[in-house]
Amino acid sequence: MSSSTEAQTDLARVAEGLRTEIRRKITTLRTQLDDELRQLRRAADERAKETGARLDAADEQLARVADAYADLRKQTDGELRGARQSIARLTGEIHLIEARLRLEHGVLPIDLDGVPAELGPLITQVRAAEEIRATILDEDIRVGYADRVDAYADLECSVAETRTLALHASRALAIERAGGRAFRKAAGAYRRERERLRAQTEELRATKLGCEVAQAALADDARRQEAYRAHRGAAAVDELIAHLHERIDAAVETHALFPAWFTITELGHRPPAGRAAQWRDVATQVVLYRITYQVTHGVLALGPPPDGGQRADRHAKVLAGLRRLEE
Repeated sequence: MSSSTEAQTDLARVAEGLRTEIRRKITTLRTQLDDELRQLRRAADERAKETGARLDAADEQLARVADAYADLRKQTDGELRGARQSIARLTGEIHLIEARLRLEHGVLPIDLDGVPAELGPLITQVRAAEEIRATILDEDIRVGYADRVDAYADLECSVAETRTLALHASRALAIERAGGRAFRKAAGAYRRERERLRAQTEELRATKLGCEVAQAALADDARRQEAYRAHRGAAAVDELIAHLHERIDAAVETHALFPAWFTITELGHRPPAGRAAQWRDVATQVVLYRITYQVTHGVLALGPPPDGGQRADRHAKVLAGLRRLEE
């Protein structure tokens, strides 16, 4: 019996020793793992900082490269623009010298303002149509008149609605018991709608004349627009433009001298090689404007600026076309 007890005691000691050894090894292993994890974290942090520093340096370098590229491009664009302007100026001076030499040899500028006899009736029709178009309202004025008419119509609808509400309130007053809650509510609604109706009626009376003026102006403008669309001159413009195209094409092909009012604009003496079609269209519009409005100024291609109306709009469009030649 004693030997059995001793054996159990020995086994218990062995087991306890094994547990202790296992706990010690686990503790040692955990410590080693913790140390390795700390080292890994430090290495990762250092690597992240190093990578971040490299990225920051790369960003700074990229920013410097981008700034240098932008500066170089700006400088290059400026130099190219200056070169184009210098080339254009030299080309203009060459053309000017050529024109002076040809003038000294008796070559006269082409008369773009002249109207051939066969085109007389066509131009008369164009000018007549333009006189009608000159009386057509500007878009801003037309919209203003339309807004005035619409506002008056909206006010009429509001007056009708207010009158209906006042009538409903008066009917309620007629059938409800005097002094009752419904009667008092109807009385308040009636007074409110009557006051609103009075104010709206006054506003309607005050704006009636302006609405009638706007309606008459819009009706008259509609008749003028219809008259312009039906006029032969509105379609004759295309025929006149085709003729002017031919005249300008012939002048360019024969190296004819253009007049001073033509050459001092963005049109210059000759069409640019890459924008000949655009130059041709703008030149045609300038000549068409002069012929239509009988502009004969020797320096101002479009004459003095008009005060307003359709002619002012057309003047602005032709000027815009000239400016686009310089873009």
